[in-house]
Amino acid sequence: MHFSPLLSIFLLTPLINAQPTIQVPLQDEDVYNDGFHDKSCTIKLPSSYQQISRVSPQKSFPQNNIFNVTQATGGKDNTDTLLRFSGIPTGSYGCQLAVSFTFDYPIYSIGSTQLNVYALPRPISPSDTYSTYFPNGGRGIPKDSYLFATTTITGQKAVLNSQVCQPSLGYLFEIASETAAGSVTFADAGNNLSGIGGFYLTYNC
Repeated sequence: MHFSPLLSIFLLTPLINAQPTIQVPLQDEDVYNDGFHDKSCTIKLPSSYQQISRVSPQKSFPQNNIFNVTQATGGKDNTDTLLRFSGIPTGSYGCQLAVSFTFDYPIYSIGSTQLNVYALPRPISPSDTYSTYFPNGGRGIPKDSYLFATTTITGQKAVLNSQVCQPSLGYLFEIASETAAGSVTFADAGNNLSGIGGFYLTYNC
């Protein structure tokens, strides 16, 4: 779903100051056919999403179920999203990050929407701020992380990449362009009768 130009200003304004209430609890389902993996795969849904803001680099924002990545022209005023998975059993193998949406799922995007995804070196904390990952106040590769994937969220199912499993895994998403304005926003529906709406991990396939 794409907004008209009349809503561009609204979309490019970070939503982190008005955190929504989670209406659909995030729930794991041990066995789930996601269309990519054998039904024997274990599914892990996100423990939380969390925004960090270059405008307020020392401020920690509440964890939530919102994916919101924005950037103004010139690579300024960007808001990035942290994605956390926890409770992955010791000994698990083949952790693979994927994204899936049901038909016509509301994804609001405008401008430059290609995203860089970084794997983080340590568990995400509720107290994390923009300065945690960008101590010099800039943008680009977060501190001690590595580029995990580059993706464009189009409302389709996609596997981003895989890595060695850890009890907690974290990722940081930012607009890939260093200069262009862009925004990608959706609410993670967790796992309901219609399927998964958002990111998830598979492992032990």
